[in-house]
Amino acid sequence: MNTAEQRFDQIEQYLRGLLSREEAAAFEATMAADPDLAALVQQHRLERQGLELLVERDLLAQMRAWDRESAQQAPATATRRAILRPITVLWRVAAVLSLALLGWWLLRDQSLSSPEAIPTVVDTKPEIRSKAPSVRKPAPARPKTSSPSTTPAPDTDEEPSDDIAEQPSPAAAPETQPSLAPSGPDYAALGDEFYRDRDFQPAQVGKGDAGNSSYNQALDSYKNGKFGDAITKLRPQLNAGPETIQRKELMAHSLYKSGQFDAAIPYFREIMSSGQSPYAERAEWALALSLLQQMPAKKPLFDRVLAGILANPRHAFYRQAQSLQNRLQ
Repeated sequence: MNTAEQRFDQIEQYLRGLLSREEAAAFEATMAADPDLAALVQQHRLERQGLELLVERDLLAQMRAWDRESAQQAPATATRRAILRPITVLWRVAAVLSLALLGWWLLRDQSLSSPEAIPTVVDTKPEIRSKAPSVRKPAPARPKTSSPSTTPAPDTDEEPSDDIAEQPSPAAAPETQPSLAPSGPDYAALGDEFYRDRDFQPAQVGKGDAGNSSYNQALDSYKNGKFGDAITKLRPQLNAGPETIQRKELMAHSLYKSGQFDAAIPYFREIMSSGQSPYAERAEWALALSLLQQMPAKKPLFDRVLAGILANPRHAFYRQAQSLQNRLQ
């Protein structure tokens, strides 16, 4: 790890409170003696505060939108309840009256039947015994049941038990899977889809010195999918020679391809701020994809970077940014 990377990690650990008391005191003493280091620490602090303010602002805006929606829905809900309450009472009264009328009609029908069909105490005993055969496997004799008419009642002992055996029990019914609500977009899949190797494929440099040789060896490892090996070979010569920006670009993409998006972001931002073509625009698009891989946690920064690309129709990745924006809506 070079000095710049060590300094970057030390600043981040200091701002996050990860240093011990002795290490933090030593770092503050160094910072007091080095104005450039103090300015760099202040820049990191402002960036972190800016990100926190953006997240807080988006959260407050969302909460206010929820409050407005709740306030708009409350009167409608109260009005609906006021209308449905008397209707519910009327339905309940109608149901009670219907049950009372049905019971009166049944009692009246039984009172008009013949005296021979009136059940006696002796006639009710077979009706009680008729419940036992439903538990036994052998079918018992058919008991005589009383009925309001003079005709004998149909056989109700064996046939109902067969119907019950043929019907599937509620527990045996096939379970239906509940429909899942549609989830948000798969940000990682979108990042993989829009990251195209041909857009970022670095080229070899001259083989005149040892630094270029190590770069070309790292490039061969990158092309063979050995991203960790490429990172190891690039670190010692990262800031050496005139091809520094090419080494940092290869380092950034090796970190990206190995899934270390947070570690790749500072390299992309440094290349983007250099303004060198075509590296700056490639780094800006790769930075947007790195933030997309970490959505929704990095949404404020992602929206800002994507908006910067869309604000420049001559940007090399303007069309890709438009397509990505449409997919996210």
